[in-house]
Amino acid sequence: MIKIKRSVPIIGVGGATGSGKSSVAHSFSTHNAMIIDLDRLSHDLSQKGRRLWKAVVLAFGSGFLNQKGELQRKKLGRVVFKSWRLLFLLNRISHPIFKNEIKKIILHQPPSAMIVIDGAILFEAGLIPLVDCLIFVEAPEEQRSVRLSQKGLSPDDIRSRMKSQKFISCLRRRSHIIIENSATPEDLQQKINFVCQLPIEKLIQSDRKTG
Repeated sequence: MIKIKRSVPIIGVGGATGSGKSSVAHSFSTHNAMIIDLDRLSHDLSQKGRRLWKAVVLAFGSGFLNQKGELQRKKLGRVVFKSWRLLFLLNRISHPIFKNEIKKIILHQPPSAMIVIDGAILFEAGLIPLVDCLIFVEAPEEQRSVRLSQKGLSPDDIRSRMKSQKFISCLRRRSHIIIENSATPEDLQQKINFVCQLPIEKLIQSDRKTG
């Protein structure tokens, strides 16, 4: 796909699990950004009969389906995050599907639209070439653990998810801007407002300053 020349950069938001990537991404909504939530996209593509659902059933069998034939994503996640081999398999079949779907979404947006891609797998899924500005979100590990536990994850699940992010340091090094997300929502919004005021050239050529 030929990359369309845009008047507004496509922003990618990544970071370690529990760092608050979604909070950062959705803070751009106040600037009329169109948010592509990879977790929500995964949920949509995992619906019964859709492409990702078919790929998962073909690779893993029907053991992760409920009686209605729906994919039990949490059950699948608990298993694959404990096995690097199974996680690699899931990523190998799902990432090309994500990338293709995101390309379609971007293609149907006007060049003047601000697009923010929110997800932990920007690097692994090969999505970095699609973004103009990459923002890395970080927070202390203890705070990240608390956030994940508030989402209902067990301590064992939290450890497995943190351990599975083997490319997180690569993502950080590739980032244009690093945002510390350990304070209040108001503090975070101020940082996003600052980022949105930067010229396009500054966003793309940033020397990794914290917003």
